[in-house]
Amino acid sequence: MREIVLEARAVTRTYGTGTGATHALRGVDVEIEQGRFTAIIGASGCGKSTLLQALGGLDAPTSGKVLLEGQDLYALPDAALARLRRTRLGFVFQAFHLLPEYTVRDNILLPLLLDKREPDEEYLALLTRQLGLTALLQRQPTQLSGGQQQRAALARILVGKPRILMLDEPFSALDSYLREEVEGEVGSLLANFVGTALLVTHNRDEAYRLCKEMIVLNEGQVLRAGTTKAVFADPQSIAAARLTGCKNILPCTPLDSHTVRLDGWDTTCLLYTSPSPRDCS
Repeated sequence: MREIVLEARAVTRTYGTGTGATHALRGVDVEIEQGRFTAIIGASGCGKSTLLQALGGLDAPTSGKVLLEGQDLYALPDAALARLRRTRLGFVFQAFHLLPEYTVRDNILLPLLLDKREPDEEYLALLTRQLGLTALLQRQPTQLSGGQQQRAALARILVGKPRILMLDEPFSALDSYLREEVEGEVGSLLANFVGTALLVTHNRDEAYRLCKEMIVLNEGQVLRAGTTKAVFADPQSIAAARLTGCKNILPCTPLDSHTVRLDGWDTTCLLYTSPSPRDCS
């Protein structure tokens, strides 16, 4: 039986009013299953980060609900919501947000100190060893490379043992070499992470390698959701096919619910075991 830990119900998010309004999310419904790693992919400006922020209690929807284990996040008082974010959710953004006046160790432990929790020194040692940070703990963030700063930001989130990780384009600020290296490390950590993870990315290869579930967004709406392999194999729309990297898109005419004719290919027909794609016309 599926255990839904986080969900959006008819979520909209509008910025501004009147003719100048921007509709970032348009009636989004998603369900995130406990223990699964889900990618949210789409082109720039499609609403990926807006959806992640709404799901993480950072940006209240204009309408609709966000439920964490059945609790309406935005019905909580501000103080309760802030504590929930600190103790049960973990965010990694494009920017590392390390405080330059603190050491790497103090940056990593900052969420625990703010919540007046004692650090688990054994777990801290394990985490920093896995991320290659052990020898860097007494340095300042400005003394670290970009890859090391990203590892420190990830350690800061994981040290609090969140139930849900939320990663917003975490590798975008890194060059291609560091990106592959850090992505591999994150993949290894996620393999041992017992909670749930959400990854926002425009990189379909990254999403395919790291996540078993996928949500495809376009212009603030969900085009496709399902297992990553199923979405890639059957994107169900032209827009989703392009976003997942399909290059062989041909015009066709539906003959019945399971058969299409390829236009310009004489009598060539394709028979589908599943219903024909809805964009076929």
